[in-house]
Amino acid sequence: MKKNIAILVGLIFVIGFFAGLSHAAEKVVTLEFASFFPPTDKLSMALGAFGKDIETKTNGRIKVNFHPGGTMVPPHQTFDGVLKEIVDIGETSFAITPGRFPMMEALDLPTEANNSVVMTKLANEFYKKFKPKELDAVKVLFLTAPSQQYLHTKKPVRKLEDLKGMKIRCAGGAVVNLVKALGAVPVVMPASDVYDALKKGVMEGTIVPWAAVGQFKFYEVVDYTTMNLRTSVSSVGMIVMNKSKWNSLPPDIQKTIDVLSEEYAQKMAVIWDEKDAESIKGATAYKHQIITLSAAEEERWVKAAAPIYDDYVKDKTAKGLPAAEALAFIKDWVKKNQK
Repeated sequence: MKKNIAILVGLIFVIGFFAGLSHAAEKVVTLEFASFFPPTDKLSMALGAFGKDIETKTNGRIKVNFHPGGTMVPPHQTFDGVLKEIVDIGETSFAITPGRFPMMEALDLPTEANNSVVMTKLANEFYKKFKPKELDAVKVLFLTAPSQQYLHTKKPVRKLEDLKGMKIRCAGGAVVNLVKALGAVPVVMPASDVYDALKKGVMEGTIVPWAAVGQFKFYEVVDYTTMNLRTSVSSVGMIVMNKSKWNSLPPDIQKTIDVLSEEYAQKMAVIWDEKDAESIKGATAYKHQIITLSAAEEERWVKAAAPIYDDYVKDKTAKGLPAAEALAFIKDWVKKNQK
């Protein structure tokens, strides 16, 4: 009996020894990860931690080199950078390249999601439901989304008529048509240029999430925020990986990255909402005024914006996409899941 136990212990030792040699001999895979978030931003730090967790959870079999601030590839070229293997993983926004991701554009329309946690869950569930062909060429790790983008203006906007003819900065994509539908004049401009444009009076307002108001100190050059939730938009972002690189990874590593991706989608959402809260606190301390539309007034805005949904359905249906189903899914999901 003792002899059998000794043999068994010896076998376990030998198996463990050779398994260790196998792991030691396995080549470490290095992944280059590009993001446009600034290095010191909390979201950027979270993505850096995502990379470090991949390294830790794979016992060093994966090494992730994180490149924030658009240093490897600019935001509008990140998706192509992933496709062309310039980088292995990239973080960017769908709205940066209008028309390229037609199904995902449904999420750039007003959804009535009231925070980043809800919007991020919606975006990831939408992707799992529809699996748009426009993303087939990459491995989608996870989607992330800020909270809704509200209207921040130099003069108060309390009713639809107050917006008429105002020059409103927006990032592009679906929000351009929304601004037009509400009677204002959309001006596409990068966030980095907005402060000076507002200060000089070139712009009369901007549409950004609260987090950006604090980050860029827009509260110094605009005095009001109109909380137009039902006609506010988000801007969904993606963290995607080169498909060939993904397919080359062992199944256990793929599983580890998938688990961490789900975890970090929610971590990013919590950070977005925390940044919003910090920004609101800072803006109100600066005597920034928040305007809440009445239910009746908000309904007027919703009716004014209705044509942008019709246009989406008409345009995407003509391209063979289930546009009406996509919008119905979003509406039902938010109704069921938003508290």
